[in-house]
Amino acid sequence: MPYNKNYVNGISVLICCYNSEQRLPRTISALAEQLRPDIAEFAIEVLVVDNASKDKTYATAKSLLEDPDFPYNGRVLYEQKPGKSHALERGLQEAQYKYIAIVDDDNWLAPDYLLLANALMEANPKIGVLGGVGAPVCEVVPPSWFSRFAIDYAADRQADYSGDITSEPGFLYGAGSVIRRAAWEQVREAGFHSLLTGRYGNNLNSGEDNELCYVLALAGYRIWYDERLKFQHFIPAQRLNWNYVRRLYKGNAASEVSLRPYRHFMQRTDVPVLPWIRNGLYAGRFALKASWRAIRQKQFFPREGNREFLLAAFYWHEVWLYFNKAWKQDPKFIQVQQLTTRLNTSSHRA
Repeated sequence: MPYNKNYVNGISVLICCYNSEQRLPRTISALAEQLRPDIAEFAIEVLVVDNASKDKTYATAKSLLEDPDFPYNGRVLYEQKPGKSHALERGLQEAQYKYIAIVDDDNWLAPDYLLLANALMEANPKIGVLGGVGAPVCEVVPPSWFSRFAIDYAADRQADYSGDITSEPGFLYGAGSVIRRAAWEQVREAGFHSLLTGRYGNNLNSGEDNELCYVLALAGYRIWYDERLKFQHFIPAQRLNWNYVRRLYKGNAASEVSLRPYRHFMQRTDVPVLPWIRNGLYAGRFALKASWRAIRQKQFFPREGNREFLLAAFYWHEVWLYFNKAWKQDPKFIQVQQLTTRLNTSSHRA
């Protein structure tokens, strides 16, 4: 069976980049400081995927990884298809080791991050995806509302406890996540292809991290969170404004709607009647409640820090997207149901 394949012990660190020339040096420097035992027992490689950057990302990455003082093997890959999901897929295919750590170009891992992640994955073979805690390092003094939205920046605790979070919340942010390579190959062999493109350029649609958690959960793996895994997440000044948060929430609404079939089949096996319309009506209830709360709190306009207004806009956008998918007869519910059936066969089940 696929999950019984033997893989080389170690971690492949995967950094997907778009115009990352300025951010990469500090990220690579943090990787160079990682603690590790004997190289024969625990190897590390670093893969940088340049996702059609327009600056000198490729040359910068190549120079950093080829520096004689850099302690690990490293490669720079080029993925011309825009979208983080395409860059991730390229890197996952190229990775050599048993576990794959997803490190964003602005993530600075604590020195024991990879060593601890390796120990946790080795101790529990049912873990499909493992995640930790990001702490914000802001380029400028953040706005007063920032702490309430830090989780949306992948810079806060992901759960109230360490351990199995497969049931709730059911996903981890991609920054700092560690994937079991055997699990990834299982779902790929079952025919998994991302329903998303991920972020590219100024587009903030994301969700590829959630999608991977969902599909691995459908394959029988566990989603695991451990607060001992710590990293710093650099937040540039241009992201510390309310317009960025509004765009982020709009992108999150789009990905949540697209990924709704996964959430459905994590709980049920049938395709409901008119699934997009049913979910649109359900989102409408949340939109009305959020709108009413905004009115009661006199949040009539999209002012900075107006969370209820932001949530109302988020849910109303979901409503529009659900009904749009119904109008276009989007086939994703059927596609995910077919994938779930294949994953439930003995050869693709964890």
